[in-house]
Amino acid sequence: MAKKIRIGYFANVTHAAALVGVQRKTFETYFKADKTKVEFTVFNAGPAVVEAMKGGAIDVSYIGPSPAISGYASTGGSLLRIIAGATLNGAQLIVKPTINSVADLKGKKISVSTGSTTANIFIQTVAPAAGLKPGDYQLINMRPPDQVAALAAGSVDAITSFEPYLTVAEKEGIGTMLMRFGQIDPNPTCLVLSPTLIEKSPETVQAFMKSWLEGVDFWKNNPSRVAEVLHEQYNAAGYSNVTHEMAESIVKQIKVEPELTPAIADHIKAEAERMKAANLIKQLPDWPKVMRPDLLQKARSA
Repeated sequence: MAKKIRIGYFANVTHAAALVGVQRKTFETYFKADKTKVEFTVFNAGPAVVEAMKGGAIDVSYIGPSPAISGYASTGGSLLRIIAGATLNGAQLIVKPTINSVADLKGKKISVSTGSTTANIFIQTVAPAAGLKPGDYQLINMRPPDQVAALAAGSVDAITSFEPYLTVAEKEGIGTMLMRFGQIDPNPTCLVLSPTLIEKSPETVQAFMKSWLEGVDFWKNNPSRVAEVLHEQYNAAGYSNVTHEMAESIVKQIKVEPELTPAIADHIKAEAERMKAANLIKQLPDWPKVMRPDLLQKARSA
């Protein structure tokens, strides 16, 4: 068993089971007997996670397909392995109340987190479907926690982001939900692990997977308690404007899916094809190497 495991996560609901595990100290419980130290780092977007993994700062995290593929490709396949799914349908497009369609975003400023899956969904799918091409709008790279304030201040006209920021924007009358990306793209969040941890400490990986799966089961079977946990977590993180009612609404929107299903796997592969066509990566990943659903199955059967 490794002496420590370093887990990265976002303080938003796309990391649903991780948020529950952190708040309930589930991870620490599974590693207590072996005295493995559990360290957490909070990130704002997938590209930052990729850089942290490149620097050897974390072992485990949850990111969208775009940064996962980019990280894998930019390191010759040495950076990470996609182990499982995590959540679906966490992203949306929120706009100023005066904007009624995606086509209305022509000439407007749109806040994205550059390199993230939500940004790529807008650029590659949402905008073209509305007849918008690069140059028809201005992308503003921004940290997700700063996006709602920017929309309220009028420095951007729309944001592509995830919860809880989107519900806050709607409830406070700052913006309106124009589109849930789940209508056109499942925008999955994936569980990724360092190959070094997998190879050197398989027992640590299995213990982590079991602790994470407990969080998954808790989310699925206890929606009311999950809302309480999220409310506590967000308030502790400084999001005092996230009410218990908002937390309940958020829980209903998110689907927690731990399996790397054929549909999710196909979606990830299609995203890689789009990235290659856009010259964001030079070659497609070696899928049997990068996708390791066998680790999830091993943890389930142990």
